[in-house]
Amino acid sequence: MPRPSSPVRRWGAPLVVLAGLVAWAVSLTQVDTSVRSDYGLLGMVGPLFFVGLALICAGFVLELAAGRRPLVLAAGVLGLVLVLDASVPLLFPMPEYAWTYKHIGVVEYFVQGHGVTDPRDIYQQWPALFTAVAALADLTGISTLALATWAPVFFSLLACLPIYAIARHWSTDRRVAYLTVFLFHAGLWVGTSYLSPQAFAFQLSLGALLVVVAWLRRTPTRWQRGPALLRRLKAWSTRGAEEVPQTSSRTRATALAGLYLVVFAITISHQLSPFILVAGLFLATVLGLVRPRWAVLGCIAIVAGYLAPRLEFINSAYGLLDSLKFWDNAGGVVTATQGTAGQVFTSQVSSLLALAVWLLGAVAVVASWRRMGRVLLPAALAFAPFLILVGQSYGGEAIYRVYLFSLPFTAFLIAQAVLRIRWQRVVLPALAVFLVAASLASIQGLHGTLAWTTFPRNEVQTAQWLYDHGEKGRMIVVGAQNAPGRLDGDYNSFGVPSSGGDPDLIGYAGLGGRMLDEANLAAVDDFMATQGERPYLMISTGMIQYAEYYGMLPNGSLQALERTLTDAPGWTTVHRTADAVVFQYVGTGQ
Repeated sequence: MPRPSSPVRRWGAPLVVLAGLVAWAVSLTQVDTSVRSDYGLLGMVGPLFFVGLALICAGFVLELAAGRRPLVLAAGVLGLVLVLDASVPLLFPMPEYAWTYKHIGVVEYFVQGHGVTDPRDIYQQWPALFTAVAALADLTGISTLALATWAPVFFSLLACLPIYAIARHWSTDRRVAYLTVFLFHAGLWVGTSYLSPQAFAFQLSLGALLVVVAWLRRTPTRWQRGPALLRRLKAWSTRGAEEVPQTSSRTRATALAGLYLVVFAITISHQLSPFILVAGLFLATVLGLVRPRWAVLGCIAIVAGYLAPRLEFINSAYGLLDSLKFWDNAGGVVTATQGTAGQVFTSQVSSLLALAVWLLGAVAVVASWRRMGRVLLPAALAFAPFLILVGQSYGGEAIYRVYLFSLPFTAFLIAQAVLRIRWQRVVLPALAVFLVAASLASIQGLHGTLAWTTFPRNEVQTAQWLYDHGEKGRMIVVGAQNAPGRLDGDYNSFGVPSSGGDPDLIGYAGLGGRMLDEANLAAVDDFMATQGERPYLMISTGMIQYAEYYGMLPNGSLQALERTLTDAPGWTTVHRTADAVVFQYVGTGQ
């Protein structure tokens, strides 16, 4: 390995990365967490935060150009992960995202020693993550809340290992592997590293694909028969393909057994992830890149076998093929034309970053047309996830899973193309600028919603109080679908099972867009009367900010409802803190 020839080249890159980390750490001490921004984390931090991120990216690129030392490159990756995923846990003590708390409740359910007992509960039907975290919490004594708070850092760091290993199997240049990992994190604006089944399943999927790439790959061969056009196409697709080392039949059998074991773990962890994995393996098999060819059939059998007895439940609750319209399924959850200016900006930035990454990946494939055989497998794995959109929107979230599963391989395609360009003195500065821009866009996508995705401690404590002291069997209604609820193992004792969200006044009650003041109190009463005997209603700061961020209610609507209910007939205030209040509806006739 060549050594840097001067002190500047030897120490320049590590010192720049270190300076970036110091600037980032100091910048967090200057953040006032009591003042939220419509633009999320980037609207709250000062200039030092941006300087720190730029220095980390610059130091990483400097090392790519000069020293290529693994420890320095790894430090650059670590620095980027800390900026992206450790900033929020260091600033806010409670886990980010309301949906994290639903998962905490399921973990607590298993911590308390319960088994899989409720067929209505989708989390109990796909229990792998929850039982694993319950075991970890029990062994270490660390609270589930603390584990959930730092789960994004853990999952992001864990993903580095298989992504690096996969890239190393495809490229002899270590720089390509490190740049692949760095690009992956720089482009990861999808918030899927929190404590969730999909984050766990994604890690396992990377492991499954590593098994395929390391031991089940085959050298693509040309067709000797068939129409001339197809033979020419196959000849082009195999051009420049590297010779994959032959593995013994025993090694392949062991790898195949390992693959099936990991696929089973994925299948019992998450509903959508195994289908995305199978789509990639299927396309790779069709292209003749995997051996034995029937290996994918075993994966399909595992996924189908586990789904079969749960098919009716999944189809009735969510719809297995809920839409055959590709473009509708690719639309996402929200559009870029609703909500506040910050919401529109975040949506647009995230969409542009995703399109840029996919476009650059496609350009990298085209640029490799003379050696297509070397990029055929990563290209197949990068774009195969789109097959899921043919029949499933996953509640509008399928496109985000497509991006997540596509990103490691798109990052590799871009990395190998960039480092193959001759004019490195021009390319590498441009790469540094792109990495900074992509990282900022990812931060905006991940934490641009910080105004409503983080919760004050007493708001979480209010939800916990309700589970500890509330009357069992009563429905919990929320002002908006952004509550740190279902965080207790006893969550199914209140209202609907966890496969559905708590009823809310906007979607379930159909009161979206209304000012919920005294003039609309009767509509609220009518809805609460349909929610069983003596239901609870929780209103919190997080719900208010969420509803206003997306323009679901007029500004001040939930605050007006809170003031109205304080003295309204048929309502009782049962618990109140600075950031949350719990009412109980006893009926206007009482």
